[in-house]
Amino acid sequence: MAGLKRRASQVWPEEHGEQEHGLYSLHRMFDIVGTHLTHRDVRVLSFLFVDVIDDHERGLIRNGRDFLLALERQGRCDESNFRQVLQLLRIITRHDLLPYVTLKRRRAVCPDLVDKYLEETSVRYVTPRALSDPEPRPPQPSKTVPPHYPVVCCPTSGPQMCSKRPARGRATLGSQRKRRKSVTPDPKEKQTCDIRLRVRAEYCQHETALQGNVFSNKQDPLERQFERFNQANTILKSRDLGSIICDIKFSELTYLDAFWRDYINGSLLEALKGVFITDSLKQAVGH
Repeated sequence: MAGLKRRASQVWPEEHGEQEHGLYSLHRMFDIVGTHLTHRDVRVLSFLFVDVIDDHERGLIRNGRDFLLALERQGRCDESNFRQVLQLLRIITRHDLLPYVTLKRRRAVCPDLVDKYLEETSVRYVTPRALSDPEPRPPQPSKTVPPHYPVVCCPTSGPQMCSKRPARGRATLGSQRKRRKSVTPDPKEKQTCDIRLRVRAEYCQHETALQGNVFSNKQDPLERQFERFNQANTILKSRDLGSIICDIKFSELTYLDAFWRDYINGSLLEALKGVFITDSLKQAVGH
């Protein structure tokens, strides 16, 4: 039995030809979407299709990928019809997975663009002399450069202090600084970034509400399924607590870097829980 299971990293047979056209195979899409479905999501989906999927088929479902494969075997999903999958994801409020229900291959992106940008800009400010010479020049023979500080001249009449006049073809130090300052970008220019964050609050468990309130006595299996489906959809919509839109403006890229890292490691989620999930909200909707 273990030998019949397919890992998510293995390549499906039909995927070799579709990679050249920038497409995923249907089963590869099942792997991507199924790995993001939690066990709770799979239990809710299996409960909604209790009249469609038989006991033997339902016993083989261990994760989201197995459930999607069961839908394909029931003829409810193929390469040209994702409507059932999209509708199910909306019912269980997994709108974040809707962009992945496609056969178009997603382009790879840099894992951390903020670090790359900060590294490039820091090098630019540390070595501004490299920007003043954008075109490469051929190597020139080394010449002895006279010092710019006063030197001691020793004529026959006696020692005198005199300043060495700069060469006629060489720019002065003040003009070099002025040219270098014009090329170097002004560090006072602020680069801002606006982010719109959508915070959504929802119940943690839906099974208890669905098990006691979803019922149908229709004789036709298809009509019975649609009635149960509509009842479950109404219950899940009534349990939706809504969402809050947060508009955030960053004036420093380092702040944006810190925000992104907190978003990835889950620290931002824990902080938002303490802000939005108040005691009054817990008393109104329960824990």
